[in-house]
Amino acid sequence: MPRFVSMDLYERFKGEVFKLTNARQRLEPGKKHRGLTDEEIASKLGMTVEEVTEIRCIAERESIDLSDYLDAEETKEKRFKMLPAKRGN
Repeated sequence: MPRFVSMDLYERFKGEVFKLTNARQRLEPGKKHRGLTDEEIASKLGMTVEEVTEIRCIAERESIDLSDYLDAEETKEKRFKMLPAKRGN
């Protein structure tokens, strides 16, 4: 069952948790592209896995611009209408 983390704990660790997570792709030439799992982050930061998971989930949602949510339907519609060769697949 999810556990709520305090705002203090969230504010103190959100940047570090988000920086270490698998949630973002790292496409830097010459560097490994693997982030850490919640378990690995928890071990590294001395936190519980539940705390890391909660902080990561909130940080991921905060990182998405509101306009991305509001324009999602239009964006999906444009992608649907594009030819398969133009989608980058």
